[in-house]
Amino acid sequence: MFKRTALCIALSALFVTANTQARTVYDNDQGDTLSVYGEVGVGGHIGADYEYGEFYTDDETYIDDSFATLGVKGNYQSTYYRLELDYERENWAYGSGDMALAIDKIFIGYKITPNHAIEFGLTDTALDDYDKFGDFTLDTTVETGEAGDQENTLKYEGRFSDFKAGISYSYNGESSSGSALGDVINGYIGYFSEYVDVVVGAETRTGSEGESKYGEQTLYTLGLRAYLRDDLAIGLNGYIENEDIAQTSTTIDISSDDEYTYSYNDYQTLENKGALISARYQATPKIQLTGSLNYEEYEAWDISSPYGVSPDDEYSWGKERTWSTLGVNFNPTNSVLFALELNFGEAAQDAYAYSRVYF
Repeated sequence: MFKRTALCIALSALFVTANTQARTVYDNDQGDTLSVYGEVGVGGHIGADYEYGEFYTDDETYIDDSFATLGVKGNYQSTYYRLELDYERENWAYGSGDMALAIDKIFIGYKITPNHAIEFGLTDTALDDYDKFGDFTLDTTVETGEAGDQENTLKYEGRFSDFKAGISYSYNGESSSGSALGDVINGYIGYFSEYVDVVVGAETRTGSEGESKYGEQTLYTLGLRAYLRDDLAIGLNGYIENEDIAQTSTTIDISSDDEYTYSYNDYQTLENKGALISARYQATPKIQLTGSLNYEEYEAWDISSPYGVSPDDEYSWGKERTWSTLGVNFNPTNSVLFALELNFGEAAQDAYAYSRVYF
């Protein structure tokens, strides 16, 4: 029987995380440490199609996705902390398209025991680490749309033998564009072994109470990785989401700068779902091949739904879309990655090219 190597267990044989590349600048006999880490990435989306609503503009067929991270982390006995700055292109829908500097994480944590910890501050929600767990491709394909990083977050994570669990609560959460989401609670429980990893998760939010189009929500996720051989693995990812979205809005204020304030109402529940199957093959110690088959369906795309798009604005793919991805990753060293992925079918781009250096 085949087992995962230590490298596969720690890095899933693809992503070299910032934590593994951190450089220790201070430590002492009591185990207190201070480390710095970072990442520089250059690349982007080739043949971008604005109709899919994933990018900020319809004027460019190449969307830059350059990115940089610089972080500091450390611990004093049972207390740990982290500060991470990101410099990234705001290239998503409703983004500015500019490079912007932002604090991505700033939190303090406490290890209750070696296997149980809590942390508070601006950090990723519990489910964020597993939102594309079964996907081995580099660029996000079917993604759950969970809350991601949030301010005012209290999170617990713990390990119990082969099981790991986490739960988080975020006060007054926001979307990536800054829209109000209300309070967000999400969590996961996972089983991890030498041959298969399975993670199930869930999320709910209270909604913005009319402040934005986002109302209440429930989300259920599943991620799986099966390690068939040392050089071959397959993955599954899926989600079902019921999300209340406002159908109408009312202007309640206009400022002197012509900025409008709206009150959102008539919230209706829309169902979204998606799934993928993915594979990863380690062709050589430095070359890895990946692929995925993807399916996604949003009620907002469905002209037959009373809350979907109108027939005059029907999307070219209808109420659902399917596409596939084939990629190759080249790691000349553990801290350098060059990647190219090609997309086929109803994808938002033709290709994705990227290079990353971790330090």
